[in-house]
Amino acid sequence: MTTEIEKTTFGVATGGTPEIVKVFNRALLDADELRQELADAGDYTSLAYGLVAFKDLKANLDILVRAIEDDVAAHLPAKKHTIEGLGTFERRSTTSRKWDSEGLMQYMVRDVLDPDRTGEVNYDRIWDLIEALKAVLPLTASLGWRVTALKELGMPVDNFAETTYGRQTISVVK
Repeated sequence: MTTEIEKTTFGVATGGTPEIVKVFNRALLDADELRQELADAGDYTSLAYGLVAFKDLKANLDILVRAIEDDVAAHLPAKKHTIEGLGTFERRSTTSRKWDSEGLMQYMVRDVLDPDRTGEVNYDRIWDLIEALKAVLPLTASLGWRVTALKELGMPVDNFAETTYGRQTISVVK
């Protein structure tokens, strides 16, 4: 039996997949089989030990993935580059802003209700203000309103939100 061997970033691989990834995937499948056996036996203590161990492994894997992404970005010959048989890689930069939301809100309200800066509020422009706020605020279903503050103001929270519950999770406190 002959196997095509190719050189990859992570050493020698067969079939285009680095050997380290093949070994890791096999170990994951073995771990999942053991997980199922422990779950079937109701052995939550062993499962809890495994959970902690795999959360640590995941954190370390995330660090490795991030380092590889940084290395690829640093050495990519162009902002966008295609590697035959693998795909197109694009280097991007993220931006973030720290908003002075209260200051911006005050400025915007004043700008819409008193555009001439006369000091007189034009209440006829209230609907213009509402439309402007709808255009610039992230008023989506995923917006996380401050429920406690709304309740303290006497707002009927349940009239404006549909609550759904996700899967249960386990926190590990060290």
